[in-house]
Amino acid sequence: MSANWDQQYREEQTPWDKGAAAPPLLEWIEAHPGELRGRVFVPGCGLGHDVRAIAACPGVGCVIGFDISPKALELARDLPAAGVESYETGDLFALDERHLSAYDWIWEHTCFCAIDPARREGYVEAVHAALRPGGSLLGVFYMDPYDDGHQPGGGPPHGSTMEELLERFTESGKFTLVENYVPDQTYAGREGLERTLRLVRN
Repeated sequence: MSANWDQQYREEQTPWDKGAAAPPLLEWIEAHPGELRGRVFVPGCGLGHDVRAIAACPGVGCVIGFDISPKALELARDLPAAGVESYETGDLFALDERHLSAYDWIWEHTCFCAIDPARREGYVEAVHAALRPGGSLLGVFYMDPYDDGHQPGGGPPHGSTMEELLERFTESGKFTLVENYVPDQTYAGREGLERTLRLVRN
């Protein structure tokens, strides 16, 4: 299993889990009331904090939290439900037909930065295939996670640049960028290090 994610959840070695929904997601929801609707897919959902925040939005029909770690989803199901969410174990790079052209929205948070950068083209292909035409990939992308103790090539989280994101998502012709800003609301320590993007599937 890539990066031993399941083992890390079993050993409670999950520093990326902050125990609450991502502040940039809550910020976007507040600024766009009623816009997040229909079927929503959350790859790499972990314990499902973002899944539950989305499930609480009026107009959302269902939210599927998706993760490669069975233990993460076991823990997610143990937490209080918001109502319209469900969880599924699987591999984003090998989605079955039920997930193809199936979603109005995908929420991205810590999945893109967690995978090996060599697989990012496959990530773009996967989220493009899962969205319906005109559906949106909404996400917060970690631009520069590095510090004195964590350098590029040292394992996840892996950073990115706007140039790379534009090349992979928009210059490929798969998406059109409609929102792009530095979120005001972040986890402590991530101030100025993230971008919130909304990309519409072509």
